[in-house]
Amino acid sequence: MMGLRFGILGPVRIWRDGAMAPLGTTKQRLLLTRLLLEPNRAVSHDRLFSALWEDSPPKSALANVRSYANLLRKDLDGRLRANPPGYLLTVEAGELDATEFNERVRQGRDAMAGDRYEEALGYLTAALDLWRGAAAEDLPRTVGVAAQLDALEEQRYMAIEECARARLALGRHSEVIGGLRETLALRPTRERLWGHLMVALYRTGDVAGALTVYAEARQALDRELGIEPGPELTELHHLMLNRDPRLSGPALGWRRRRLRCHRRPVRLFPGSA
Repeated sequence: MMGLRFGILGPVRIWRDGAMAPLGTTKQRLLLTRLLLEPNRAVSHDRLFSALWEDSPPKSALANVRSYANLLRKDLDGRLRANPPGYLLTVEAGELDATEFNERVRQGRDAMAGDRYEEALGYLTAALDLWRGAAAEDLPRTVGVAAQLDALEEQRYMAIEECARARLALGRHSEVIGGLRETLALRPTRERLWGHLMVALYRTGDVAGALTVYAEARQALDRELGIEPGPELTELHHLMLNRDPRLSGPALGWRRRRLRCHRRPVRLFPGSA
Protein backbone atom coordinates (compact mmCIF):
# COMPACT_ATOMS: atom_id res chain seq x y z
CA MET A 1 0.00 0.00 0.00
CA MET A 2 1.40 3.35 -1.03
CA GLY A 3 1.00 6.71 0.67
CA LEU A 4 -0.30 7.35 4.16
CA ARG A 5 -2.62 5.18 6.22
CA PHE A 6 -3.94 6.02 9.69
CA GLY A 7 -5.25 3.53 12.24
CA ILE A 8 -7.12 4.07 15.50
CA LEU A 9 -9.18 0.84 15.52
CA GLY A 10 -6.59 -0.81 17.72
CA PRO A 11 -3.19 0.60 18.71
CA VAL A 12 -2.69 4.02 17.10
CA ARG A 13 -0.65 3.70 13.93
CA ILE A 14 0.62 5.56 10.88
CA TRP A 15 1.84 3.58 7.89
CA ARG A 16 3.91 5.20 5.16
CA ASP A 17 4.05 3.23 1.92
CA GLY A 18 3.00 0.16 3.89
CA ALA A 19 5.68 0.51 6.60
CA MET A 20 4.75 1.49 10.14
CA ALA A 21 6.12 4.88 11.19
CA PRO A 22 7.36 5.54 14.76
CA LEU A 23 5.03 7.83 16.68
CA GLY A 24 7.08 8.79 19.72
CA THR A 25 5.64 9.55 23.13
CA THR A 26 2.18 8.94 24.55
CA LYS A 27 1.47 12.67 24.32
CA GLN A 28 2.30 12.71 20.61
CA ARG A 29 0.01 9.75 20.01
CA LEU A 30 -2.77 11.36 22.04
CA LEU A 31 -2.44 14.50 19.93
CA LEU A 32 -2.62 12.46 16.72
CA THR A 33 -5.60 10.49 18.00
CA ARG A 34 -7.53 13.60 18.96
CA LEU A 35 -6.96 15.04 15.49
CA LEU A 36 -7.96 11.76 13.81
CA LEU A 37 -11.22 11.71 15.74
CA GLU A 38 -12.14 14.86 13.82
CA PRO A 39 -10.29 14.55 10.52
CA ASN A 40 -10.31 17.54 8.18
CA ARG A 41 -11.68 19.76 10.94
CA ALA A 42 -9.90 22.31 13.10
CA VAL A 43 -9.48 21.09 16.68
CA SER A 44 -9.03 23.88 19.22
CA HIS A 45 -6.14 24.11 21.63
CA ASP A 46 -8.55 23.65 24.56
CA ARG A 47 -9.80 20.34 23.18
CA LEU A 48 -6.24 19.22 22.52
CA PHE A 49 -5.26 20.17 26.07
CA SER A 50 -8.19 18.12 27.39
CA ALA A 51 -6.98 15.10 25.44
CA LEU A 52 -3.39 15.41 26.63
CA TRP A 53 -3.78 16.58 30.24
CA GLU A 54 -7.40 16.09 31.31
CA ASP A 55 -8.43 19.16 33.35
CA SER A 56 -4.96 20.25 34.49
CA PRO A 57 -2.81 21.37 31.56
CA PRO A 58 0.57 22.80 32.54
CA LYS A 59 1.48 26.41 31.91
CA SER A 60 3.64 25.17 29.06
CA ALA A 61 0.74 23.33 27.41
CA LEU A 62 0.63 25.45 24.26
CA ALA A 63 4.38 25.26 23.74
CA ASN A 64 4.28 21.52 24.36
CA VAL A 65 1.50 20.98 21.82
CA ARG A 66 3.49 22.93 19.24
CA SER A 67 6.49 20.75 19.95
CA TYR A 68 4.48 17.52 19.63
CA ALA A 69 2.91 18.78 16.40
CA ASN A 70 6.32 19.59 14.94
CA LEU A 71 7.57 16.10 15.78
CA LEU A 72 4.54 14.53 14.08
CA ARG A 73 4.81 16.64 10.93
CA LYS A 74 7.80 14.75 9.56
CA ASP A 75 5.62 11.68 9.06
CA LEU A 76 2.52 13.50 7.80
CA ASP A 77 3.61 14.91 4.42
CA GLY A 78 2.40 18.41 5.25
CA ARG A 79 -1.06 17.21 6.33
CA LEU A 80 -0.86 18.77 9.81
CA ARG A 81 -1.09 22.54 9.97
CA ALA A 82 -1.89 25.24 12.48
CA ASN A 83 -5.45 26.44 12.13
CA PRO A 84 -5.99 29.08 14.84
CA PRO A 85 -7.00 28.54 17.49
CA GLY A 86 -5.82 24.95 17.03
CA TYR A 87 -4.66 22.40 14.47
CA LEU A 88 -6.15 20.61 11.49
CA LEU A 89 -5.10 17.23 10.08
CA THR A 90 -6.02 16.53 6.47
CA VAL A 91 -7.02 12.93 5.81
CA GLU A 92 -7.92 11.75 2.34
CA ALA A 93 -10.47 9.14 1.35
CA GLY A 94 -9.41 5.59 2.19
CA GLU A 95 -6.65 6.64 4.59
CA LEU A 96 -8.36 6.32 8.00
CA ASP A 97 -9.64 2.98 9.25
CA ALA A 98 -12.43 4.51 11.36
CA THR A 99 -13.87 6.36 8.36
CA GLU A 100 -13.67 3.22 6.25
CA PHE A 101 -15.39 1.26 9.04
CA ASN A 102 -18.24 3.75 9.14
CA GLU A 103 -18.74 3.57 5.38
CA ARG A 104 -18.79 -0.22 5.28
CA VAL A 105 -21.23 -0.32 8.18
CA ARG A 106 -23.45 2.17 6.34
CA GLN A 107 -23.42 -0.07 3.28
CA GLY A 108 -24.20 -3.09 5.44
CA ARG A 109 -27.05 -1.26 7.14
CA ASP A 110 -28.56 -0.31 3.78
CA ALA A 111 -28.33 -3.91 2.60
CA MET A 112 -29.94 -5.17 5.82
CA ALA A 113 -32.79 -2.71 5.35
CA GLY A 114 -33.42 -4.32 1.95
CA ASP A 115 -33.18 -7.88 3.33
CA ARG A 116 -30.06 -8.45 1.23
CA TYR A 117 -28.42 -10.47 3.97
CA GLU A 118 -25.52 -11.97 2.02
CA GLU A 119 -24.51 -8.55 0.75
CA ALA A 120 -24.90 -7.07 4.22
CA LEU A 121 -22.77 -9.80 5.72
CA GLY A 122 -19.98 -9.01 3.27
CA TYR A 123 -19.95 -5.33 4.17
CA LEU A 124 -20.21 -5.92 7.91
CA THR A 125 -17.50 -8.58 7.88
CA ALA A 126 -15.21 -6.21 6.00
CA ALA A 127 -15.98 -3.48 8.54
CA LEU A 128 -15.16 -5.70 11.52
CA ASP A 129 -11.97 -6.94 9.84
CA LEU A 130 -10.57 -3.42 10.20
CA TRP A 131 -10.40 -3.73 13.99
CA ARG A 132 -7.01 -4.73 15.44
CA GLY A 133 -8.03 -4.39 19.10
CA ALA A 134 -9.91 -1.83 21.19
CA ALA A 135 -9.99 1.71 19.84
CA ALA A 136 -6.67 3.44 20.60
CA GLU A 137 -6.00 0.71 23.12
CA ASP A 138 -2.39 1.78 23.68
CA LEU A 139 -3.41 5.17 25.07
CA PRO A 140 -4.96 6.37 28.35
CA ARG A 141 -8.67 7.20 28.17
CA THR A 142 -8.35 10.89 28.96
CA VAL A 143 -11.45 13.03 29.16
CA GLY A 144 -10.64 14.59 25.79
CA VAL A 145 -10.82 11.32 23.86
CA ALA A 146 -12.78 8.88 26.03
CA ALA A 147 -16.31 9.67 24.82
CA GLN A 148 -15.44 9.44 21.12
CA LEU A 149 -13.40 6.26 21.54
CA ASP A 150 -16.24 4.71 23.55
CA ALA A 151 -18.62 5.68 20.76
CA LEU A 152 -16.43 3.84 18.27
CA GLU A 153 -16.52 0.77 20.49
CA GLU A 154 -20.31 1.00 20.65
CA GLN A 155 -20.49 1.19 16.87
CA ARG A 156 -18.28 -1.88 16.68
CA TYR A 157 -20.58 -3.94 18.89
CA MET A 158 -23.66 -2.76 17.04
CA ALA A 159 -22.00 -3.99 13.84
CA ILE A 160 -21.31 -7.34 15.52
CA GLU A 161 -24.99 -7.55 16.44
CA GLU A 162 -26.03 -6.86 12.86
CA CYS A 163 -23.46 -9.32 11.54
CA ALA A 164 -24.93 -12.03 13.76
CA ARG A 165 -28.45 -11.14 12.64
CA ALA A 166 -27.42 -11.44 9.00
CA ARG A 167 -25.89 -14.87 9.59
CA LEU A 168 -28.98 -16.07 11.41
CA ALA A 169 -31.18 -14.79 8.58
CA LEU A 170 -29.03 -16.80 6.17
CA GLY A 171 -29.48 -19.95 8.24
CA ARG A 172 -25.90 -20.05 9.50
CA HIS A 173 -26.97 -20.71 13.06
CA SER A 174 -24.25 -22.98 14.37
CA GLU A 175 -21.37 -20.82 13.17
CA VAL A 176 -22.31 -17.84 15.36
CA ILE A 177 -22.61 -19.65 18.68
CA GLY A 178 -18.95 -19.64 19.68
CA GLY A 179 -18.39 -16.02 18.72
CA LEU A 180 -21.51 -14.89 20.55
CA ARG A 181 -20.41 -16.64 23.73
CA GLU A 182 -16.95 -15.05 23.54
CA THR A 183 -18.38 -11.59 22.94
CA LEU A 184 -20.92 -11.89 25.74
CA ALA A 185 -18.16 -12.90 28.15
CA LEU A 186 -16.74 -9.42 27.48
CA ARG A 187 -20.00 -7.49 27.06
CA PRO A 188 -22.62 -9.28 29.18
CA THR A 189 -25.09 -6.38 29.11
CA ARG A 190 -25.82 -6.53 25.37
CA GLU A 191 -29.33 -7.95 25.27
CA ARG A 192 -29.46 -8.26 21.47
CA LEU A 193 -26.46 -10.60 21.55
CA TRP A 194 -28.13 -12.71 24.23
CA GLY A 195 -31.19 -12.87 21.99
CA HIS A 196 -29.14 -13.88 18.95
CA LEU A 197 -27.46 -16.64 20.97
CA MET A 198 -30.83 -17.92 22.16
CA VAL A 199 -32.13 -18.03 18.59
CA ALA A 200 -28.98 -19.72 17.27
CA LEU A 201 -29.27 -22.47 19.87
CA TYR A 202 -33.01 -22.84 19.40
CA ARG A 203 -32.67 -23.22 15.64
CA THR A 204 -29.97 -25.86 15.98
CA GLY A 205 -32.37 -27.88 18.11
CA ASP A 206 -30.92 -27.05 21.52
CA VAL A 207 -34.07 -25.65 23.09
CA ALA A 208 -32.89 -26.38 26.62
CA GLY A 209 -29.64 -24.55 25.88
CA ALA A 210 -31.54 -21.54 24.54
CA LEU A 211 -33.66 -21.35 27.69
CA THR A 212 -30.56 -21.71 29.85
CA VAL A 213 -29.02 -18.77 28.01
CA TYR A 214 -32.02 -16.65 28.96
CA ALA A 215 -31.38 -17.50 32.62
CA GLU A 216 -27.72 -16.57 32.15
CA ALA A 217 -28.71 -13.27 30.55
CA ARG A 218 -31.07 -12.51 33.41
CA GLN A 219 -28.32 -13.18 35.96
CA ALA A 220 -25.79 -11.08 34.03
CA LEU A 221 -28.10 -8.10 33.69
CA ASP A 222 -28.98 -8.23 37.37
CA ARG A 223 -25.31 -8.55 38.35
CA GLU A 224 -24.01 -5.82 36.04
CA LEU A 225 -26.88 -3.33 35.99
CA GLY A 226 -29.40 -4.41 38.60
CA ILE A 227 -32.16 -4.75 36.00
CA GLU A 228 -34.39 -7.44 34.50
CA PRO A 229 -34.26 -8.35 30.79
CA GLY A 230 -36.10 -5.93 28.54
CA PRO A 231 -39.41 -6.65 26.79
CA GLU A 232 -37.83 -7.95 23.57
CA LEU A 233 -35.67 -10.54 25.30
CA THR A 234 -38.55 -11.49 27.59
CA GLU A 235 -40.87 -11.91 24.60
CA LEU A 236 -38.29 -14.09 22.86
CA HIS A 237 -38.15 -16.29 25.95
CA HIS A 238 -41.93 -16.64 25.96
CA LEU A 239 -41.96 -17.53 22.25
CA MET A 240 -39.44 -20.28 22.90
CA LEU A 241 -41.40 -21.67 25.83
CA ASN A 242 -44.40 -21.91 23.51
CA ARG A 243 -42.39 -23.27 20.52
CA ASP A 244 -43.81 -20.41 18.47
CA PRO A 245 -43.44 -21.02 14.68
CA ARG A 246 -42.45 -17.38 14.17
CA LEU A 247 -39.02 -18.26 15.53
CA SER A 248 -38.18 -19.93 12.24
CA GLY A 249 -38.23 -16.59 10.36
CA PRO A 250 -35.32 -14.17 9.93
CA ALA A 251 -36.90 -11.30 11.89
CA LEU A 252 -36.37 -13.04 15.25
CA GLY A 253 -39.01 -10.87 16.89
CA TRP A 254 -36.44 -8.06 17.23
CA ARG A 255 -37.34 -4.61 16.01
CA ARG A 256 -34.88 -3.31 13.46
CA ARG A 257 -32.69 -0.49 14.65
CA ARG A 258 -30.61 1.98 12.72
CA LEU A 259 -26.87 1.53 13.10
CA ARG A 260 -24.89 4.47 14.42
CA CYS A 261 -21.68 4.95 12.61
CA HIS A 262 -17.18 1.03 17.25
CA ARG A 263 -12.35 -5.53 23.70
CA ARG A 264 -10.87 -8.18 22.22
CA PRO A 265 -11.20 -10.88 20.88
CA VAL A 266 -11.08 -9.26 17.43
CA ARG A 267 -12.94 -10.45 14.31
CA LEU A 268 -15.23 -12.73 16.25
CA PHE A 269 -17.90 -13.01 13.58
CA PRO A 270 -15.66 -12.60 10.54
CA GLY A 271 -13.54 -15.44 11.92
CA SER A 272 -16.41 -17.71 12.92
CA ALA A 273 -17.37 -18.87 9.45
